Amino acid sequence: MNMADRIQYLRKTKGLSQEELADKVGVSRQAVSKWESEQSTPDIAKIIIMSELFEITTDYILKGIEPVNMTNKKIIYSLYLGFTAIFGTIAGIWSFTANRFRIDECCFIMIAGAMIGCAIALIIQVISNFIRKK
Repeated sequence: MNMADRIQYLRKTKGLSQEELADKVGVSRQAVSKWESEQSTPDIAKIIIMSELFEITTDYILKGIEPVNMTNKKIIYSLYLGFTAIFGTIAGIWSFTANRFRIDECCFIMIAGAMIGCAIALIIQVISNFIRKK
């Protein structure tokens, strides 16, 4: 998706006509039409106004880069921490109750379980990112 497509997508998502966007940005309807048909590009001041209007970053308008917001980072951190704790605990309980392992072996098994939990969290994150992009 190029910049023209992103501007049109954002405008339509917000439910604005070209004329309404033009009024909010301070340009003519023809200017918006030219932006969306790749005949011209908006200057940086207009890009900043649009980023505020659409509540997105200028990077998204210019390059299509979507930032990972803090909520997503917290969710991802919680996912990793949760799976690490769950799998580490399960491995620890299993190794202690098996009565076949020394304490150092039980600790190693708990660490291995925690690493498996991290790997599963990573797989879930990659799959969800893949699905979200489609």
